[in-house]
Amino acid sequence: MKNLIYFLPLSLLTILFTGCNKSEVDEAWREANGNYYEQIKQNPEYEELKTATGPTGVYRKRLEGDTILVKQYPLQTSSVKVLYLGKYYDGTVFDEGSGTTIPTEFNLTGGNVIRGFSFALQQMCVGNRWEIVIPYYLGYGESGLVSDYTTLIEGYTTLVFEVELVEIIRYPQ
Repeated sequence: MKNLIYFLPLSLLTILFTGCNKSEVDEAWREANGNYYEQIKQNPEYEELKTATGPTGVYRKRLEGDTILVKQYPLQTSSVKVLYLGKYYDGTVFDEGSGTTIPTEFNLTGGNVIRGFSFALQQMCVGNRWEIVIPYYLGYGESGLVSDYTTLIEGYTTLVFEVELVEIIRYPQ
């Protein structure tokens, strides 16, 4: 009887944890993100950004208030100030930057910014306000973003950002 007391709680815990199959959740997440990205590619409101070497896989939609204040583009080695909001495909916010009125400053190279975000910013002028859609392979990849053994962003995540380029701080000569 005493063994039964220990066995029942362990059995219930085992059933609870095995009932939630992470690979099924991962596959559903991956499929939903992939479907969203495919819809964006077909949507005429979105334009694929290109570099000198060809298409990037990043799509943009101009937002209301999109105006060019200075016809100058940041370079890969530039530092910039931006207002941004990061969302998942379903609209859930995962990153609010430093708020809606205080621009965030960072360099476009190094480990500070994902490749898709850097590609988009290099094609923006000060005053541009865009929604950009970044496929997983130009975001956090198959692994996602993990910090201190905690998953912050799942792998295969399509990222959606509302971005305004406020200032180019350092523009190498």
